[in-house]
Amino acid sequence: MLSHFFVYKKMKKKRYSTKKILLVYSAMIFIVVLISFAVSMYFSRSIKAAGKSGESHKSITGLDVDASDADFNKYYVMITSDRELDFWKSVYKGAFEEGVKNGVYVEMMGENLSEDYDEKELMEIAIASNVDGIILYSEESEEMNLLINEAVREDIPVVTVYGDSANSARCCYVSVGSYSLGREYGKQIIKIAKESELSNTTASTHMNDVLKVVVLVNSYSANSSQNLVVSGIKNVISTEQDIQTNIDMELAYVDNRNTFTTEESIRDIFRSQETPDVIVCLNETDTNCVYQSLVDYNKVGKSLILGYYDSESILRGISRNVIHSTVSVDTHQMGVYCVDAIKEFEETGNISQLKLVDVTLIDKNNVKDYLKETEEATE
Repeated sequence: MLSHFFVYKKMKKKRYSTKKILLVYSAMIFIVVLISFAVSMYFSRSIKAAGKSGESHKSITGLDVDASDADFNKYYVMITSDRELDFWKSVYKGAFEEGVKNGVYVEMMGENLSEDYDEKELMEIAIASNVDGIILYSEESEEMNLLINEAVREDIPVVTVYGDSANSARCCYVSVGSYSLGREYGKQIIKIAKESELSNTTASTHMNDVLKVVVLVNSYSANSSQNLVVSGIKNVISTEQDIQTNIDMELAYVDNRNTFTTEESIRDIFRSQETPDVIVCLNETDTNCVYQSLVDYNKVGKSLILGYYDSESILRGISRNVIHSTVSVDTHQMGVYCVDAIKEFEETGNISQLKLVDVTLIDKNNVKDYLKETEEATE
C-alpha cells in the first residue's frame, strides 16, 4: 500500500514537472511573438512618422521642396547599396520630387533608423511595415529574389533600379542600356589607341605596340548587367580594324561590398601588377578609388581612367587630365522613372518591364559646362 502511494506521488510530481515545462515554453513563445510584434510596430511607426514629417529628405539631398504641407496618400521607400553616394542621392532626389507631384512620399530607407541594416534587412522591415511601394537596388541573389516575391505577395509592387533581380516578380527594371554602355567604353578605348598612334607615343610606356586595358568588375555580384557591359566593350574592340595597336583587355575583380573593401581591392591592383594603360570603372565608387590611388601611388599620367557618373570630384579629375572621360547617367530621370513605374503599375496592373534612362559622355571637350552647372547648383 505504501509503495502505491510513492508511485502515485512520483507520477503526480512528473505531471507537475511536465506542466511547468509546457508553461515555460508557452511563456517563451509568447515573449518572442510579443517582441517581434513590438519591433515591427516600432519600425512601422518610425518609418510612417518620417514619411509624414517631410524633413528626412533634406539631410540627404538638400532639396528646397517643402514636403510638410503636401497631401501624401502613398508611401514608397528606396533601398540602395550605399545611400551616401552622390549617385544615389541624385536618384533619390528625382524620385522624391516626382513623388511630391503625385501625392507620394518617398523615403530613403534606413536614414531614420537607429541602426545600420543591409539591403536584405531593410527589405524585411519594409515588408513588415506594409509600405505602398519599394524602389530597390538589387543583385541577382536567390535570397533577394525571395524577398521581392514576398513583397509582391503582400501587394507591394517592387521596382529594381540599376541592379536587377530578373528572376523575381518585380514589376519593372530601371537602368541604363548595359550593352550600349559597354560599346561607348569600347569606343573610348579605340579613341585612346588612335590618339596614341597619332602622337607616335602610346599611352603605354612599357609596351610600344600594346595597350593594356583593365575593366573593374564586382566580384560579389551575380548581376548580368556588368557582363553585358564587358560584352559591349569586347564587341567594339574586336570589330575595329582601323588601328595598329594591339589591345590587351582583362578583367580585375573588385570586392564592392563596401568602400573599404573596394579601396583595398583597387590598391592591390596597383601593388601586384604592372600599371595598366586604361582602367575602366563601372560605378562611382570604383572611379573615385582609382582616381585617388593614381595620386597616392604617383601614377598620374601613366594610366587613363574611363569613369562612371559625374560627381564634382570626377569632373575635376577630367579637367586635370587624370580621368580621360566619364559616362554621365541621368540619375534624376532614373528616380522619376522609378516612381512613375510604381504608379503606372498600381493604376493599370501592367507595365513595360524595362525603362532605360539617358546617358551622356563627358570628356575634356565639354567638362567645363558640367562643372559650371555643378558650381551653380551648390551656390
